Amino acid sequence: MNDAPEPSVRDPLDRLQAREEVLQICYWYQGEGFGERFTPAAVMPFVNIERSVVSEIFDTLAAEGQFERAGNGFAFSGEGKRKAGRLFVETFTEFQTGTHGECTAGCCEGDEVCDHE
Repeated sequence: MNDAPEPSVRDPLDRLQAREEVLQICYWYQGEGFGERFTPAAVMPFVNIERSVVSEIFDTLAAEGQFERAGNGFAFSGEGKRKAGRLFVETFTEFQTGTHGECTAGCCEGDEVCDHE
């Protein structure tokens, strides 16, 4: 059971963070091959934000040109996908590097000598 308080999205900084989180989730969602279109319902399992707020964020991102309406959902605009990708890379780059002695190119296994440095 999670007793942590739900984050407030009334504060402008929290709202900005929630918007960036939604963009990153949609970028990841698309990158994993789950589809080119997003809905607030598709994002809900990955955020700790009220559905009404997520819906507002989608509408705001569409109004700003980050998303485009696509059928019953939304899709990235060109600028929106670039921004989401940049945010995603900034957030997760440190998790994508190899550990000590691990080949960062990902092609060497076990005890092989890595010459990619």
